[in-house]
Amino acid sequence: MKILFSEHEAYYRELGLKNFPDVSYVFNGSRFYNNNKCFFECFDLFVCAFYTMPHNVLLTMKFKQINKPSVIISDGIFDFSNALDNPMVKKYDVTMYHPILQDYLICVGSKEAAYFSNNVNSFHYLPTRVLSKTNMIPLPTQAKLLITTANTAYFNQDEFDALVILINGVVEVLTVSNVDFSLRIYDEELLKSISQNFSRVLVNDIGTNFERCLESYSGVITTPSSIAVTSMYHKRAVALLIYRDKPMLLQSGWLISTKEIFQQSLASFVNLEQKRLVIQHDILKTYLTDEGMTDLLLKLASEPYDANDFKSSYINISYFNMLNSKFNFNFEWLIRKVYLRFKNSQLMKIIKLRIK
Repeated sequence: MKILFSEHEAYYRELGLKNFPDVSYVFNGSRFYNNNKCFFECFDLFVCAFYTMPHNVLLTMKFKQINKPSVIISDGIFDFSNALDNPMVKKYDVTMYHPILQDYLICVGSKEAAYFSNNVNSFHYLPTRVLSKTNMIPLPTQAKLLITTANTAYFNQDEFDALVILINGVVEVLTVSNVDFSLRIYDEELLKSISQNFSRVLVNDIGTNFERCLESYSGVITTPSSIAVTSMYHKRAVALLIYRDKPMLLQSGWLISTKEIFQQSLASFVNLEQKRLVIQHDILKTYLTDEGMTDLLLKLASEPYDANDFKSSYINISYFNMLNSKFNFNFEWLIRKVYLRFKNSQLMKIIKLRIK
């Protein structure tokens, strides 16, 4: 069996890709986008992850033409705000995963898979980078809360302002109530806008990886992100910050939309109310699965497959917006290649060690 992956090897290894006997992988497949379709006859499956990358559209079309299946993989929690407002989807005037050209979708969460199953065969898995430590992290002896965000927590000034107001309200409630807490925010502009509103120095706990950091906290307050799943798994009280009007598939035991609502639920959150934790654990179950990414890929590559009749109308105007520029192809592939080389270079490893 032979599988072609569009992106870099390290990317898929972080998601949980494993080696199997008699299965070979070819990575950086996006560089083959201009090859004749006969070149791809030796492959059993095409796998890609970047929805807006024009190369993945062309490669998917070529695999359809030779009657071979294709898969698109989501590397984290699906977020409607990201799907609608991420700069890359705006650039191409598309909505993330609407539509999906590939034959299969592998995403995070059974609810997410059910949502997309109306339009594509969908499966769910849990990337190893979301849950790299399966042994339960013990709770600390004293209650302490962590306020954190996704890597990209806002896409415009309105969202930024709303998030600052909400986090400031949470910090004010915790300060007045004398509840111990820290921040974990990498965005310097966001951190500055929060810190300047308080006379005390706010601790920003970014010195270790997340799961090591979690050892010190009994509860996590976060914007919608994969770390909510990590925190729920380790039996922390988890509250999602609600500052947008977009729908959300991710849920947790607590939601915080205003300072006043957080004040009302503070005791329940700090004291790890068991009724809420039971509900939260049931939410967590929708993200847990015994099937890893590699298991799913091997299964899909082995199943009988008949490509759907290809119709040019299926590639709507949004796809053409991604395909119409030769510059987009060459420049985006080059930038991703340079970035991934730097990310995995010795220099980057030294920088990470110094940060820690």
